[in-house]
Amino acid sequence: MKQVSIPGGTQAFAASRSRDFVVIDGGDRYWKRLTERANMAYSQGEISLARGIYGDALAEGERLFAAALEKPCHYPAPVIYNVSCHNLAELENGEGNYLEAEGLYRRAYERLLEAARSSSSPMAMRVACVQHLKQALAAFAHHLRSGGRDDGVIDRAVQEAYGTAFAVFRAARHAEQAGDDCPHCPIIPS
Repeated sequence: MKQVSIPGGTQAFAASRSRDFVVIDGGDRYWKRLTERANMAYSQGEISLARGIYGDALAEGERLFAAALEKPCHYPAPVIYNVSCHNLAELENGEGNYLEAEGLYRRAYERLLEAARSSSSPMAMRVACVQHLKQALAAFAHHLRSGGRDDGVIDRAVQEAYGTAFAVFRAARHAEQAGDDCPHCPIIPS
């Protein structure tokens, strides 16, 4: 494993580039085009059209995320998934669909948390999910607080994220020292 930079200036551990990297329909280009089209529609006040295209971008983000769980990839799958959920959530929130927005923010947080905790996820993906979990958690927490719906959910989510981050970085360090992913190292904190 080696440390690499990914968009946004963050660092991640990634396997050395090899023929095992997955390329799906040109990687993230299709997702990017969908997102740009949805942003344009939204900026022009075409909310219904933007909602549909953001939904398509989210479906593409889900596909890319699932593929990245199978094999290392060259695109930032956690970022793509997180941005996709947040774009649609912001649209829904702006239209007064608070609960729909909450579900999308929660979905981004829970999906990244789940992938980070899974010992079957590639180590680079687990680390990347933890690195982007903070953005998902911040957006989710902000949304809950702005609606007065905390109920201790934020504290529990912060504790889950903290424990998962500690466990993932511990496993990544162990794997780096061992020279490979280490399946016997526990990932989910007890």
